[in-house]
Amino acid sequence: MSKNKTKKSKSFEFNRKSIILLIIISIAGIVSGYFVGGFFIGANVPDYSLYTEASLRDDMKSLSNKAQGKLPNQFKAYEIFEIAEYRMFTHGSVYITSLGGVDTIASQKISGIKAFENGVYFKESISKGIKNVGERLYYEGNDKVTRYEAGSVNDDMVAKYKAPADMTIDEFLEMNGVPADSFVAYIVSSKTVLNLDTKAQQITLDNGNVGYQFELQLQPVFSVINYVKQMKSMSQLPNYPAFTDVTLDVIVDEQFRFVSIETLEHYTVNYMGVNAKCTGTLVDTFEYGKQNIIPETVVA
Repeated sequence: MSKNKTKKSKSFEFNRKSIILLIIISIAGIVSGYFVGGFFIGANVPDYSLYTEASLRDDMKSLSNKAQGKLPNQFKAYEIFEIAEYRMFTHGSVYITSLGGVDTIASQKISGIKAFENGVYFKESISKGIKNVGERLYYEGNDKVTRYEAGSVNDDMVAKYKAPADMTIDEFLEMNGVPADSFVAYIVSSKTVLNLDTKAQQITLDNGNVGYQFELQLQPVFSVINYVKQMKSMSQLPNYPAFTDVTLDVIVDEQFRFVSIETLEHYTVNYMGVNAKCTGTLVDTFEYGKQNIIPETVVA
């Protein structure tokens, strides 16, 4: 009897640790199928290394030039997105607030800020739940990225940060995937969007101006080849997640400026042969022309 009880106790301890690790993995949503044979390695994880960002991008500059003097409703939805992304930093300062969460075995709350002003890019990501994490990044367009890691996160989603660490832009790309000067985690193009013929619907924005709304369904391998690096790094996962779908609900104004992007993603993470299905949601809200939006970081 005592041996049986011991075995049960060990089994429970193993499962408990595994669950905690899986929940930590789900934090990677701070930051979700149409799989074809040959993509997969390990536990049904695509081999993202087969693809490069350059091979999956369209000529966004040429597309933006064609849009001069035109309105968003003269383009397909995915083209509107590309034009808005390409022009994002030409509208002066950019300030993006992010709110969302990840649901798996337990839930994580997510908040974030992305900002650009006077040549400085800033990102903050905070997640609170069974595991609390936070990160701040500063980048000025040179070869250095400065990263602060949070030592603690309070109930108001405010983090206290440790001393910073610098890394080269190449080191950052290897770890993070998503470039330091990009505020969109996914690759959106004619090669990554599934519903290519979707058109935008004209709507009235909260400020009374004309806006355009559309939904994009992304190919869940090609669109995330950068994003999965960020997820793996933040969650200290031995392998990448496998996405089943990514949906973006997007609103832009008449100047091809993002107003909001609402993301719904589903993906699976694997640890020691155990799969956990995760649902991530995030709402990004965009503002332009604000001043003094890059905060200083005080080390606790």
